[in-house]
Amino acid sequence: MKPFSSLDLAVSYWLMPCPRTQQRFDALSRRTQSGLRGCTLDAHITLYSDRLDDEETSMDRLGQVAKAGHPILLSPRAIEAGPLFTTSLIVRFAASGELNSWFTQLHDLSPQQLGYQLNPHLSLLYSTEAAPSRQAMAAVLPLPAPALFNRVRAVVHPLRISTANDIAAFTTLGEFTLA
Repeated sequence: MKPFSSLDLAVSYWLMPCPRTQQRFDALSRRTQSGLRGCTLDAHITLYSDRLDDEETSMDRLGQVAKAGHPILLSPRAIEAGPLFTTSLIVRFAASGELNSWFTQLHDLSPQQLGYQLNPHLSLLYSTEAAPSRQAMAAVLPLPAPALFNRVRAVVHPLRISTANDIAAFTTLGEFTLA
């Protein structure tokens, strides 16, 4: 596998659940792996994603948004099996005013090279399993209780995400706790 160049990298800004909620999502992810093959990342909702311009600038952007942010309670709407590797098996959330505000702030502070649109979901599993298998798993999973999110994180990753190797290449730049 060839190493990534800076042109092949993106930065994503994640909204992260509190530790107790993280444990609940981790348990749900493990349950999906009992019936499907796939990989996982830390539970998160992507607030914004763009080409990586500079790691320090990316953290500064996140810090600006984190200063004004506060913990948020979000209610899951559905568990779905999406058509893409990055939406293989997800918990869907509604786009609240707070999520829209964070998206807009990060969008306005970023180079805006990818045309990212807010799509609030938390991936339980990244998988290449057939859609019917993923849909069957989505149908039997219990909808999680409302979830408290109290951290934001910046991660660097390959621009295109379509394999387990791409998932393994994610690295954390840093994280802020929302007050």
